Amino acid sequence: MITDVVTKENWKRFIREGSLADENISYELVDSWERCKQEGVDPFDGISKSILQPDELQRRVEQNELLISLVETQRNQLHYFLKGWQYVTTLTDKEGYILQNRGEQSVEAKAYDILFIQGSNWGEKEVGTNAIGLAQLYKKPFTVKGYGHFAVASQMWNCAAAPIVDHHNQLIGILNISSPYKPINFNYVLASVKMIADSISLAWRKTMYEDMEQLQKLSCSKNAIICSNDDVICKLPRHLENKYGYMIGEPLDNTISELSLHPVRKPLLINGRSIGYEVYVQEEIKENPVYFAGVTGKSDVFQKVLQDIQKVAATDAAVHIYGETGTGKELVAEAIHRNSERAHQPFVSINCGAIPEQLLESELFGYEPGAFTGAHKNGRKGKLEAANKGTLFLDEIGDMPSSMQVSLLRVLQQKQVTRIGGYKPIPIDVRIISATNVDIRQLVANETMRADLFYRIYGFPIYVPALRQRKEDIPYFIDYYCKENHWYPSWINKLTATFKHGKWTGNIRELFNALDRCRILFPEQTPEEEELYRIISIWDNTEQIRVENNEKEAQSFRNQLEIDKIKQALKKHHNHVPSAAADLNMSRSTLYRKIKKYQL
Repeated sequence: MITDVVTKENWKRFIREGSLADENISYELVDSWERCKQEGVDPFDGISKSILQPDELQRRVEQNELLISLVETQRNQLHYFLKGWQYVTTLTDKEGYILQNRGEQSVEAKAYDILFIQGSNWGEKEVGTNAIGLAQLYKKPFTVKGYGHFAVASQMWNCAAAPIVDHHNQLIGILNISSPYKPINFNYVLASVKMIADSISLAWRKTMYEDMEQLQKLSCSKNAIICSNDDVICKLPRHLENKYGYMIGEPLDNTISELSLHPVRKPLLINGRSIGYEVYVQEEIKENPVYFAGVTGKSDVFQKVLQDIQKVAATDAAVHIYGETGTGKELVAEAIHRNSERAHQPFVSINCGAIPEQLLESELFGYEPGAFTGAHKNGRKGKLEAANKGTLFLDEIGDMPSSMQVSLLRVLQQKQVTRIGGYKPIPIDVRIISATNVDIRQLVANETMRADLFYRIYGFPIYVPALRQRKEDIPYFIDYYCKENHWYPSWINKLTATFKHGKWTGNIRELFNALDRCRILFPEQTPEEEELYRIISIWDNTEQIRVENNEKEAQSFRNQLEIDKIKQALKKHHNHVPSAAADLNMSRSTLYRKIKKYQL
């Protein structure tokens, strides 16, 4: 919760000189003032010019009917918390348009003087720094008092706002309290607003889950898919269940992309309120295969990835790829680049989690000669410059330090980079593809990822499924491995059947490691079936082989194999860890950790 104190003198200094005296002001407020200045917001105005026409206002009110009703149920509780203080309660939609503005009559009159009324937009770009705009941008509670507002129209007001989020933790509205009178305790007011906003978010989640249960009980019309209002698939017609049943609970547009859907959606109502809709399937669309450097296979889930690659590659949208470690996220990023108009330009990759924080800045932005001790005498071009006209792949972007996130965001906003120690901005044209092995939305919720950077990079998300979700593709990987290593065992069918009938829990890297073990231990002879299961650490569903009894032995064996591979790599590269890590296809930090673990 942010409660800045800004003096009139400091505000005047910023407007006049663009600088601030040394006061305890949050970086969010400072960044907001700087953005307002860059966007040309008039600090001597601040009255909203963006006001909805009556028909558009009515449409938005109807669209947010559930949100408004949930706020109404909490209004008395908020009034109880703030009893004796004169204020207006404001509800905006996710874009900052005021849906409701209710409060004490004299306060409403003063709000009308600056057009702080139903239908007006109170976002940062419209009226300058304010609590609603900050809560909207950062998705967390804010108080903005007096001269903390960028524009004079709001400087007589004290405001506290908190975001309202849905069951996907996405912003759906802002709850705000504004008053021209100072409260007894700003932190208490902000805590009260946050508590009510959180209660509304919780009530929204409960309603959505209840709606989902209702939708799942409905019967599908012929050729119709039942979805929630936020486009999540709830139920499929019977003839699609076998092929697409695993997609229930997934977003409609991001999953069944190979189906042609009718543009008209039939609302599904309960007690007059829409809880979802039916959409009709027209026909299947056959997509042409895309260029992909890895092993693809024929599974539906990975064909979906290829179709997403084909669609987004033709655009210049930012792409975010997420999936478990070892699923081939970098291959997907390369495929997007190679199928795009930037295919003949550079594709540059950087792992944000494998580079120490103190080196990451110079890696990304480059540096001028003499920028710091140890800098190359000619300076160095950073990854952003190197990827100019092409694509920059930011792997494990969730590990990027917060300070670097701010710097990267500015580069993406301004489309220019300044080297460390330099002063001249260098224009760049770079497509950003990022990746994480966790859901990046959770990183935003945990405040380890900045929300404003998230919105810059999360343009088109692509989920790369784990190998256990595409088991039918494992034979293609085995065939690929055998051809690459010129290894054709007579018992290849037994090996394939082991994976086909077993319970494989690893990913692609683990699969190739398991095949390495088989090739080393059985170059010619055929292994016993139980021995084969133990070596590749797999469970058989039919025979229920008890590998638990051999767990310690298998673990020791795997460790020894890994120790031998690390020793060989270190010996080959004369104990140069970065080269050995590259040879082993692992990050430097991982290799250092394993060297310590095995006391090498």
